Amino acid sequence: PPDTVRLSIVDDRIVAEGEAPDTWIDRARSAARQLSAGGPEFDISKVRDVSPEARAAEHWQHYVSRLEAQPGIIVAQQAARGGHFYISGLRDPLAADPQALLSGTEVDPARVHSQWQFYQSLDPKFVVKRLTASLTPPKSVRLSIVQGRIVVVGEAPAAWINRAQAAAEQLSEDGVVLDVSQLSELSLPELNRLREAIQATDIFFNSGKVVPGPEQTPVLDRLADQIKEFAQSARKSGITARFMLTGHSDGTGRETANASISAARAETVRALLNKRGVAPELLLVRGAGTFEPVVPENSQTGSSTNRRVSITVNLD
Repeated sequence: PPDTVRLSIVDDRIVAEGEAPDTWIDRARSAARQLSAGGPEFDISKVRDVSPEARAAEHWQHYVSRLEAQPGIIVAQQAARGGHFYISGLRDPLAADPQALLSGTEVDPARVHSQWQFYQSLDPKFVVKRLTASLTPPKSVRLSIVQGRIVVVGEAPAAWINRAQAAAEQLSEDGVVLDVSQLSELSLPELNRLREAIQATDIFFNSGKVVPGPEQTPVLDRLADQIKEFAQSARKSGITARFMLTGHSDGTGRETANASISAARAETVRALLNKRGVAPELLLVRGAGTFEPVVPENSQTGSSTNRRVSITVNLD
């Protein structure tokens, strides 16, 4: 035996321990078979193969075990042939990079051939990351993992809570628990007052016109200041505010023309608010035509009151 192998007698067995090249191990196996015909048992199970091929295979298996322990990675097949290594399976984009995990394993990256298919792991850590990216929770909301469940705690606008509840229903079909029972609706009295003032404002138009008259200039000035103040205060609270500008028309004329003029009025108000310093990404527009009158058309002030742009504040 080489110096790295020790032979000893243990309970009438001859036991070999240590490290040896595969050529010596083959000879030892042959000797063990010969002795089994009537001689003592020769146990070479504790001799480790240190040939280059065996070391490479050992390093490869260490790498495979490392991959299998990673969340978001499922090894389907792996093999070693002709000095090259082949592996395939499923990998979540948020999981560790298999190529980076080769570092320190002594496996030659040039000999590794891998094929990974996309899939989304239901590991809670990955689900939380995806939820954070898709829902963009306000600063007043915290997502955490408690005993395998994803728990959402804090205060949020009603619209955001509705989105979170919808996500919880979708995830439950996959067996993931998203607990939103500890969410409460955000209450900001100072924002609520400003919100009511903004939503009580209307920009009025003359018949057939898509540009408001000069008498609406002070209203637009005040509205722009209120929107900017609201957006800034909401941002400090970790909330995103959006302002829907809805154009309306009176009941005179054809409906297609009314729909077109109502949308044009909303676009005009957006442009005028932009000129007054309101960021364009805060403003959304839609045309309602004659379908959302504030007063009946057959009333004394119906037509003039319904030719307007109204504002709705949305919080996420």
